[in-house]
Amino acid sequence: MQRQPLPKFVDARKFVASGMEIHAYRQVDGLDLFVAGLANNSGSVDVDLRFFRDEQGFKCIQGNAVAQVEVICQRCLNPMPICIEAEFNLAIVWTDEQAKALPKSLDPLILEEESLVLADLLQEELIINTPFVSFHDEECREFIPEPEPVEVVQDVEEGDKPFAILGQLKPRD
Repeated sequence: MQRQPLPKFVDARKFVASGMEIHAYRQVDGLDLFVAGLANNSGSVDVDLRFFRDEQGFKCIQGNAVAQVEVICQRCLNPMPICIEAEFNLAIVWTDEQAKALPKSLDPLILEEESLVLADLLQEELIINTPFVSFHDEECREFIPEPEPVEVVQDVEEGDKPFAILGQLKPRD
């Protein structure tokens, strides 16, 4: 199946009513909130979305997103490739009261308008699934320079008092 570019907007109600599916891709460039946590703005995301009504009549979006991006390794501070996978089950609601009434198996997606901005939905789900800390397995040790040995020289004689200088700072009565 060939993937098409991710549409900017969809009418969520119509997509649910017709049982639409989207198999798309999107470059991460332009997903500003998601890119802020990455090493750079290169990479892409494959997205699969299914719009449907569940057995209880909720308007649902079942989705899967796989992003191939680069993050900063927290050990060596160099970019490293990572695959971020996000799976989500959302129920489309329009009020907080409707969101509170949802079963625990569904997360609410509160819409204020008829149209759903798919890029916003996508980047929110990717941010939630991005690891908090990323690091190379073992290979990043080659990026970290070995510390040079430090030679410690002690010039303190046995009778010296290292804090004697503080006595000179003490105010005299």
